[in-house]
Amino acid sequence: MNQSLTNLPPLHVLQESDIACLSAIAQPITPTPGTILLHQGEVSEFVYLSLAGSFEMSLPQPGATQPLMTLEGGEIFGETALLDTNPSPVTITVTALCKILALPKKALSQQLERDRDFSARFHNLLAINLSERLRQLSKAMAIRHIKEGEPLRKVLLVFATLNDSDVAWMVANGTSEKIPTGSILIQQDQSVPAVYLLLDGTLGIYINIDNNGSTQDKQLAIRIKGDILGEMSFIDGGAASATVKALEHTWVLAIPQSKLAAKLAADGSFAGRFYRAIAQIMFNRCQDLFTRATIHHTTSTADFLSEDIEIEDEIDFDVLDGTAIAGTRFAWVIHQLQ
Repeated sequence: MNQSLTNLPPLHVLQESDIACLSAIAQPITPTPGTILLHQGEVSEFVYLSLAGSFEMSLPQPGATQPLMTLEGGEIFGETALLDTNPSPVTITVTALCKILALPKKALSQQLERDRDFSARFHNLLAINLSERLRQLSKAMAIRHIKEGEPLRKVLLVFATLNDSDVAWMVANGTSEKIPTGSILIQQDQSVPAVYLLLDGTLGIYINIDNNGSTQDKQLAIRIKGDILGEMSFIDGGAASATVKALEHTWVLAIPQSKLAAKLAADGSFAGRFYRAIAQIMFNRCQDLFTRATIHHTTSTADFLSEDIEIEDEIDFDVLDGTAIAGTRFAWVIHQLQ
């Protein structure tokens, strides 16, 4: 089993000791095509790591099922069991004979608590999986005219997880930049040099999609004070999945990818906190899109995109408990940079 895991490219961030740990707690299963591993609305006690085969992620609706994407070997799914207390928003169905490691939530959580370095690498792997999934999901939703909502500000999730010294390091190693109205901060399909913390202003997120041979710009979302950008490209090493443009005079803290990578490699404690926070951010963005896709199925596009419609995000109370100190840390960052 260890050899099977080692041969999967997506698992390159794990070490042999991590693979041995996962193998020790895993329950190998080989479900046949048509098997539903996870039902929408179900609270799973397992996180699944696929070794081979393919799986369909879908949103079952009255009278129809919306296929969202296909998952393959090396993917993690069922992460809701680890990152949230809410039921799964999607259904996962086996579409080709597969091999899966079912990781019991309790045993996995205990190992993540015991081993700081394992926790950092596993959450890094989870963030990579979620980043790649979010890229696919964002493009699919843009085609359906479904925009992202405005979930809990990312900075609250990150600063609630990091400690004071982590935040101080970000200020000391980042660069304060002013972005004029209309300027492009990040260009789709190009490399992203930094992770950006949005200190003030408004940014628009746009994606180029092919529409019957012609390219169209679709606005996916608007980002406001307290958001973080460029984290997906940092996590998975890919080019920008969207263009980010200043809709008004905007102020950001740019943390160079090279400095951040060096810090994560040298400081295991920081790495554990950072990767856990980023995985939670990407998970919440996926959940938001799933929720909006579900509502969009029963609501006209015009009504759905109306500003009068709001979607409440289900945020874990453990996260909310840390938002007060997170807000204080964010205010401190702004004070230090002014």
